[in-house]
Amino acid sequence: MGQSQKLLTGIALVALATLAGGPLAHASPVGATLSANYFKVANGTDPDFPGGTPNVVLGSSLGPNGLPVTSGGGALDIDPLTNEVTWWSPALNSHVVATGTGTITLPYGSNMYAPNSTGNNDGSFFETAFFKGNFTLSSVQSVEFLLGSDDDSFIYVDDKLIGSNPGIHGVSNVDFTADNLSAGSHSLEVFYADRDQVGAYLSLSLVSSGVTITPAVPEPAALSLLGVGLIGVGFLRRRR
Repeated sequence: MGQSQKLLTGIALVALATLAGGPLAHASPVGATLSANYFKVANGTDPDFPGGTPNVVLGSSLGPNGLPVTSGGGALDIDPLTNEVTWWSPALNSHVVATGTGTITLPYGSNMYAPNSTGNNDGSFFETAFFKGNFTLSSVQSVEFLLGSDDDSFIYVDDKLIGSNPGIHGVSNVDFTADNLSAGSHSLEVFYADRDQVGAYLSLSLVSSGVTITPAVPEPAALSLLGVGLIGVGFLRRRR
């Protein structure tokens, strides 16, 4: 699927969510900025690129190093002490190399080629990436996320996995809802990995009302673990 087709697919999903009815039917995509950390894995060096699919269970929490946790098996890049997937940690996986930091703007849709989603293909390197932000709700409500990826993607709210699109596959789109979140601040984490040379793509939209999002800067310990510098801080895009 070409880039223009993928972007149109993301736009169509947002339109369908808006028209489908239900508590989020009249909401619009939220314009926001998330912080981004980018990594690369050299082609042919890591058995998980391509390889197995980690068994990350819905509702599971992020591990002590801020990474997805498996319930056992499915992939080789698993830290033996914490059961965390190490595709986003140069400190825990020698095949992973940090390439940069930045921000992304929601609604988001982009090819995911190293370095930092600016490349043209994954012939030499596969890209992994981690995105983070904080969103604030004005009242108790459910928040809907539209996620599309090629390949693996995992989305967490308040450190809990609310949905995933794991494994090696072409672009596929999924719709996740975090139900009855309390008023106030919540965290959002999205993990992405390209693991096969059949394209690399990620799209993300948040559909709700009364929501504001700001990019989050990891704690110093997390920065040290991931082997990256300070994350660039973006500003909430002003609505016209």
